[in-house]
Amino acid sequence: MERTDTTVVAVIDDREAGRDAVAALSGEQFAAEVFVGEEGLERLRSDQEEGVPSVVAKMAMALGDEVRIMERLEAALEAGASVVSVGVTDDEAARVATILEGYDAHDMWRLGEWSFNRIGSEGSGEG
Repeated sequence: MERTDTTVVAVIDDREAGRDAVAALSGEQFAAEVFVGEEGLERLRSDQEEGVPSVVAKMAMALGDEVRIMERLEAALEAGASVVSVGVTDDEAARVATILEGYDAHDMWRLGEWSFNRIGSEGSGEG
């Protein structure tokens, strides 16, 4: 299935659970990756043309203060948690959120090219 410019990101406090979530998502044919520790922080902060940093940078340019999402992700990594990133279509975001919640994920966001929405059971519909 072709993916769009939509990314689901989530924080999982337990690093092993973060790795397990990525394995489960990969088994479901999703392009998922996990960010952990200093290496994860470097990758998250890097100037990439695609992925989480690119989406957040575009949001910051378009929406101003939405950089707080990136700050939350960085704080989670600094505290020893994992950040999981999954490339999806808009229709797949809810399914991915459900899978991630099975691994105790929280602070989940659906990041589009120019939009963002909190998703999962704690979603508030921001953006």
